[in-house]
Amino acid sequence: MASTVAKISVNNQNEILRTSADFPEDIWSDRFSTRAVDNEMYEYEIYAKEIERLKEDVRAEIEEQLEEIFDVQSKIEVHPQAYDLFTAALHFRLMRQHGFNMSCGIFDQFRDASGKFKESLATDIKGLLSLYQAAHVRTHSDRILEEALDFTTVHLKSGALDNNPILAKQVKYALQQALHKGIPRIEARHYISIYEEEESNNNPLLLRLAKLDYNSLQMLHKQELAELIRWENDLEFVSKLPYSRARVVESYFFALGMFFEPQYSVPRIILAKTTVLLTGIDDTYDVYGTLDEIKSYTDAMERWDINETDRLPSYMRTSYMALLCFGDDINNQFTRQGRSYAFDEYKGGTSYIESGWFVARELPTFPDYLSNGLITGLSYILITATFAAMEHATEDVFHWLSKNPKIAVASAKICRLINDVGSYESEKQRRATGIECYMKHYNVSEQEALEKFGEIAEDAWKDINEEFLKPRTAMPREILMRFLNIARVVDVFYKHREDGFTNPHKVLKPSIIALLVDPAIV
Repeated sequence: MASTVAKISVNNQNEILRTSADFPEDIWSDRFSTRAVDNEMYEYEIYAKEIERLKEDVRAEIEEQLEEIFDVQSKIEVHPQAYDLFTAALHFRLMRQHGFNMSCGIFDQFRDASGKFKESLATDIKGLLSLYQAAHVRTHSDRILEEALDFTTVHLKSGALDNNPILAKQVKYALQQALHKGIPRIEARHYISIYEEEESNNNPLLLRLAKLDYNSLQMLHKQELAELIRWENDLEFVSKLPYSRARVVESYFFALGMFFEPQYSVPRIILAKTTVLLTGIDDTYDVYGTLDEIKSYTDAMERWDINETDRLPSYMRTSYMALLCFGDDINNQFTRQGRSYAFDEYKGGTSYIESGWFVARELPTFPDYLSNGLITGLSYILITATFAAMEHATEDVFHWLSKNPKIAVASAKICRLINDVGSYESEKQRRATGIECYMKHYNVSEQEALEKFGEIAEDAWKDINEEFLKPRTAMPREILMRFLNIARVVDVFYKHREDGFTNPHKVLKPSIIALLVDPAIV
């Protein structure tokens, strides 16, 4: 996206030359208005009552299925040759995703004497798809899963599926978005559609409960989004910050990717509001403010004092006042919870945004760029905001985070590098980019740098997967899931080297419609 230059007169003084990124406008209009949400609340009450009734019926079936799963699991470990590729790979993936370090030896039976996967598997498309999904939970030592990913990708792309359109649809989707790297709510919506099409195999009771549960949660999410839009309208960001991206829906979608469950309603709204505020601040630093103005804003951010407002240009006061007012609100909330330390962490996290900008004004070495980007990138700021908003995130969590644990570094790498790749074409016109840092530091081509960023990100995914297999002596799974989920969100937002946050019409629009517009047809 091309940058333009605008002349603006400030206080009748000399004209100031400013750049403009010509960001695409908001694509949602009033689709998520409060009125539209209110009209659905009666239906929500009906859903809630039927869900409670169906839960009891389904709970017994789930218990039976769990017993079967653990029974099969024990048999697979003792007699792996008795199970087909689909079953073996499915159980391997589920066990790994739930923290059980299941051995890759389960796949030895599917390899020939030379150690390669048997070519006879090429016709077992369902099994290949299951193995393909399992390969994405691999760690650094799982060499066989590296081979499995290559093997399954080749054969899934070339497999003949004309006689099975449902399976063909699953394969096409999986090759675009691996299940393990997808946003859970999007994957759930996709699977409901697939499960419904498999009429001969589906359980009508389970399908109905899944749809009702999906729709009831969707209504809660739409309520939250309507609240967020009302808050953003009151700030008048669109009129007062016309150079910035109007991305309130996408900001909520980001928060929804971090946690969709109903008990996380408050943290979800806090994170979404933080994302809206940081977007305005980031665009001020990145595309609009002059160097002197940004230095003044940086000083004000460090002081976090309403008295600094008068020292700022008028257009900067909007975002600064909004940040301080929002900070007061959540500070009161955290104090009532007995977690006053959480606001200090939140405030400290937001202060990193400007230091990252000053680094990016120049072209540092790639190691310096990466190490600095891990703590000044938006992912670190948003993770800090996420934990601050989570009531059960204790001081120990923040102390642990301050030591840069492996999983935090890994997720930050994914967020930094995949963001760099997706936004490269537009960012390189305005600032030094990570791609250019790598090209200069290692004297390689643009294409080589882009490919290397993908490789580093894949290694970081293996780090995340490894951390979930360790004994839970340091941090509970609930905390670790935020690092996995932010990596998932970035994988979806910046798919196919596109900046989905800036250009949602290219990447995110279908997913947002599925999650926040269209209910599952019951």
